[in-house]
Amino acid sequence: LAPVSEEKKDHSILSNTNESSTPTYINTSSGGSLYFLLKSIGLGYTTVTTKFEKTGTNPTATNLKETTTLKTNFADVAFGIGENYSFMWGAGILTGGEHTTEMDYDTNDPEPLLNNYLGGHSLFIVLGHHGFGFETLLGYRMNFIKSEFDGSGTNIPTDLAKSPTDEDVSYESNKISLTTAQVQLGIGFTF
Repeated sequence: LAPVSEEKKDHSILSNTNESSTPTYINTSSGGSLYFLLKSIGLGYTTVTTKFEKTGTNPTATNLKETTTLKTNFADVAFGIGENYSFMWGAGILTGGEHTTEMDYDTNDPEPLLNNYLGGHSLFIVLGHHGFGFETLLGYRMNFIKSEFDGSGTNIPTDLAKSPTDEDVSYESNKISLTTAQVQLGIGFTF
């Protein structure tokens, strides 16, 4: 199964209180899932890389761009029923990954804000339609992720703390929770 769309949502972490335009958001996902089911129970592995971009401007027309990249790996357990039409559901636990966020202004290079803890779990469902030796799959996955950054809201790297016009950029807490959701399409082989 591979993600074909990412839920469109504001996942911005850093804030600039002097934005003069309505920001735009672009969310994308890539990756895939692989499952092996024996009768009605199975194991799987999922890797999803999700990128969130928030773009806006401040009163001096300086472009502001926040980019968050979330790489996650899940170990999944799945349960399935059905033959001609099948239904699979399950859950996964986060086994590894990486979360970085960076703020980029026109006049300086972005500096990342790195995490020192990443944990979470996921829930998913998959519908299948059997053909001759294969099946087409349509799935929906939700990932509940907790991340903790190094430092605190008052300990942001220098390049992130001030914009070119000396406006403060901050985040409320170094502990955040993200919920991502992907629609997935795939193919399965039956034997």
